[in-house]
Amino acid sequence: MSGHKFTNRLIAETSPYLLQHAHNPVDWYPWGPEAMEKARIEDKPIFLSIGYSACHWCHVMAHESFENEETARLMNDLFINVKVDREERPDVDTIYMRSVIALTGHGGWPMSVFLTPDQKPFLGGTYFPPAPESNQPGFPQLLEQAHDLYRNGGEDLTNRTTRILEQLNAAESGAASGEWSPTALIDEAVCIMAERFDAEEGGFGSGMKFPEPMNYTLLLRHWARTGADESIRMLDKSLTKMAEGGLYDQLGGGFHRYSTDRLWRVPHFEKMLCDNALLAKLYIDMIQATKQELYSAVSRGIFDYVLNEMTSPEGAFYSGQDADTEGEEGRYYLWEMKEFLDLLGPRQAKVMARHYGVTSAGNLGRKNVLYVKESMESIAESENIAIFEVGHILKNGKETLLEARQKRTKPQTDTKIITGWNGLMITAFASGYAVLHEKKYLDVATRAAEFLWTNMWDGSKLLRIYKNSESKIDGCLEDYAYFLEGLIALYEVTFDSVWIERANQLADKIIDQFSEEEEGGFYMTGRSAEKLVVRLKSAADEAIPSANAVAALSLLRLGHLTGKQEYLKSGERTVRAFQQRMKKTPAAFSGLLSAADFMSEPPMEVVFSGPKEHLVFEDMNNVLSQDYRPNKVVLFSEDGKETGRLPLAEGRFVTDGEPAVYLCQKQTCHPPVKTGKALMNLLETPPEIRLNIFDYDKKISDSKKEEQGRFLGVMDQIFKYSGLKK
Repeated sequence: MSGHKFTNRLIAETSPYLLQHAHNPVDWYPWGPEAMEKARIEDKPIFLSIGYSACHWCHVMAHESFENEETARLMNDLFINVKVDREERPDVDTIYMRSVIALTGHGGWPMSVFLTPDQKPFLGGTYFPPAPESNQPGFPQLLEQAHDLYRNGGEDLTNRTTRILEQLNAAESGAASGEWSPTALIDEAVCIMAERFDAEEGGFGSGMKFPEPMNYTLLLRHWARTGADESIRMLDKSLTKMAEGGLYDQLGGGFHRYSTDRLWRVPHFEKMLCDNALLAKLYIDMIQATKQELYSAVSRGIFDYVLNEMTSPEGAFYSGQDADTEGEEGRYYLWEMKEFLDLLGPRQAKVMARHYGVTSAGNLGRKNVLYVKESMESIAESENIAIFEVGHILKNGKETLLEARQKRTKPQTDTKIITGWNGLMITAFASGYAVLHEKKYLDVATRAAEFLWTNMWDGSKLLRIYKNSESKIDGCLEDYAYFLEGLIALYEVTFDSVWIERANQLADKIIDQFSEEEEGGFYMTGRSAEKLVVRLKSAADEAIPSANAVAALSLLRLGHLTGKQEYLKSGERTVRAFQQRMKKTPAAFSGLLSAADFMSEPPMEVVFSGPKEHLVFEDMNNVLSQDYRPNKVVLFSEDGKETGRLPLAEGRFVTDGEPAVYLCQKQTCHPPVKTGKALMNLLETPPEIRLNIFDYDKKISDSKKEEQGRFLGVMDQIFKYSGLKK
């Protein structure tokens, strides 16, 4: 006996999200032919619910509606009910998310969509409460409305579905035409970002904020090309504020999904592998650009988090962690002042509370999200404590709090392994090895890549999901593109040709299965995949980079590495396929504009030769990786006879047993150099950071002095009455 009153078809699934609903009274079906055929035979509309395991509001709607027997009875009577894990089926999710946006003007999860038996959407939204509130119908009322529209809508129903599908298809049209300037479009996108930029708190907009790593990557490329102070200032301000805010887990490392406030203090607490992979790579890039210790510390913090919490025994990476524990969002991460006092003692608690902004009032209910409120220098001065002692207190205090937190009920980890997201993290760890020189990061990246190649590539296609020793679901474009990027990153830090050989196989499959012949670009799904109501390309960046953008840039890089013109042409054609859309809203296409930036001039070509174990080889490699140079390709000439595999390396080989580097930049090739210093002298100097961005806060400090004074006064009162102030 299972002990559950209800069990539905989801019990046979492996997705943790679907399994969360396996004991709902709702007669759920997974997405597939069985549900579609039943809807057709019984002439019932389909209710499609899409979410993911770490989604807080998905849990809320499940508890309020899908666990309610009366609501479930209504659902079962009127609909064929289908539940989809968006992380398993991004193709299904994207189609119906765009449909919901077309219907309502906004989207999100949980997604609630009503379809005809042939899968055409006609009504939908996101979260619906169990009863009407704030001009929003209750979910039972919505069910009645959707059923009535399907049964009695007649021409209105037909017009609705036709109009929605026309909008979806229209977004995919628009071939490249006319002259265009990638650099001008990038400049325009940066201007748009500057207009939206929050100069005081970083990020874009004045309310809820998302990390948006693709935008910052484009800003970094813009700075590398132009030396623009404004671009690097926006980067430093935003990434510093993110790292100091509650968005970043100050104890355990890693970033939460997004900030619910302008100040980055109160996050939405779920943690996703894809977000942390993209942000790790961005912070690694900022180490190269700025040489600031903050970026190194945050990168290491993300990697520690992933290794401690998100790595499977086989060496691959899990997909995410829940926002909720014990029915409360963020419970695992929140602290009360009393806990600080009990765990740390009066003196240590005072320093920790000041540093992390902890008060008896809290910043989320009566509890506190930890964020960096005061610097070590400020605390040392005001408390008359040596700064090294403050550092010692903070280090020991963090260890004590983390140990205590680990005894709490942990957020649930979604242990499915997603090929594409693993590809992103492989790229991050490979880059971390190159810049931070931690050998274990290379070992981690290599092990994960070997796992994917063994378990997710069957020799003819890539699979997307691995769970319970089972690989399933055909890979989407993002799986191929993100994994391809990871393989190229691994080659450029190991010079092991096996990664190039595997990259070639993936690249060939991308072109064969996903390319659109008439207008260019790539579809989300392959030619042999399940046929859905529309086949989308998805060129704009969303929560993760556009797969078209990553595919284009990876093909361009691989084309230069291998000399294969097919890859170069396919990458260029993909970027140009979306130029009309980029002209209309350039800031929505940061990923494709990054690929366009790579196309804008010949890349720097770096060919290493000679014994890789030699100290000089390592020194020259370190010189190359110490600065941010996004438009470079790096390869190894094993014997000077690389024709057919790596023609760029042909003839670039030394015979005296000493390592050498052949460098071509700005359409000029230099004689080989044999020391790190000689290579440094040849390399084009990165832009000078002319603006003292790291003192930027002084520009607004005067306006905050009064607020800080009030805060310190309140803190004194708190500690006085807590017995901490004599």
